[in-house]
Amino acid sequence: MSKASEEWARRPYGRVISEEELRKRTHPAWPYIHFNPGKPVDPVKVDELLRGVIDVHVHGAPLGGWLAGRPTMVETCIEASEAGMKALVFKDHNTMTNNCADIIQDFLGKMARDKAKEGVDFTPVEVLGGIVLNETIGGMNVKAVKTCLGYGRCKEVWLPSLDAKHQREAMGLDGGIAVTTGGDALTPEMIQILDLLAEYNNNDKGERVVLSTCHVSNEEKAAVLKYVRKRGQDVKVLLDHVTQEMTILSPGEAKEMIDLGGYLEFAECSCIPWPGMQDWIIAFDYSFSLIKELIKEKGPGQLVLITDAGQPGNKPVPGWKMFIKTLLAQGVSEADINVMAKDVPAKLIYG
Repeated sequence: MSKASEEWARRPYGRVISEEELRKRTHPAWPYIHFNPGKPVDPVKVDELLRGVIDVHVHGAPLGGWLAGRPTMVETCIEASEAGMKALVFKDHNTMTNNCADIIQDFLGKMARDKAKEGVDFTPVEVLGGIVLNETIGGMNVKAVKTCLGYGRCKEVWLPSLDAKHQREAMGLDGGIAVTTGGDALTPEMIQILDLLAEYNNNDKGERVVLSTCHVSNEEKAAVLKYVRKRGQDVKVLLDHVTQEMTILSPGEAKEMIDLGGYLEFAECSCIPWPGMQDWIIAFDYSFSLIKELIKEKGPGQLVLITDAGQPGNKPVPGWKMFIKTLLAQGVSEADINVMAKDVPAKLIYG
């Protein structure tokens, strides 16, 4: 059993939400005594900061179509292009996305040419994808990863999400996929995939692929990071949405992962309440306090801002605007936002 599972068994409100915070949020005079909207933010500044942003974790229909009402991948790409974003990496729990990315990129190129004839400037966002190693593609399937890389536009390989042993355990279910055999020992399949990614990154074309740890346990993430560091492999390891309860890191764990070489995602839809998650308690105070604490102690160079958006009621471009506005309002600097939303993701997927 992971440390997180042990804490969930004895902490009724999750690993980081305290009773003190819940008392504050349910105070009979809230929001009149606790309301703190942060600093005023100019919408023009938000739009300015959005230009050039790279979102390495976004969803869209028809992939993920089991969630009715998702914005489509094409719709999202057009809106991101109009907003001046640089790149999107689409994720789907059940299948590869980089093949769809190639088709959409071709469509956007045609759209740009048609608009140019009308004298309208339209610069397409770069559309990218990857693969999640869930049971739908055979789990820790080395051949599937190799095939996905061969398609091009593959920028991320995600470890299991819905089929991770850690998630199954959290849901009270048996089974699931683990990437360790005990302690820090990785499974043979995990080692093969790391070797494959390291080999892929050792190319003369500048192509890069990132390993994202998705929904495996924090112990498994640390084991992967230790293996990569010990072997000196050229594989960047990205930890998904580190303030979502399923994958949440305590401040100590977050700093440990950074020290091991990990890159940490902070997701808009895990940091800010949004319409489609009425029943989800967002650890708002914790999320922004952790971002600022890590910037102060470790710098922004291993922190990545994403939206993880593309759900009904949470379109990626409006999600980015709300995220940037909230970060500014909470005292995160423009310079640090640019590092976390542009420079670091560019380093991960472009080198």
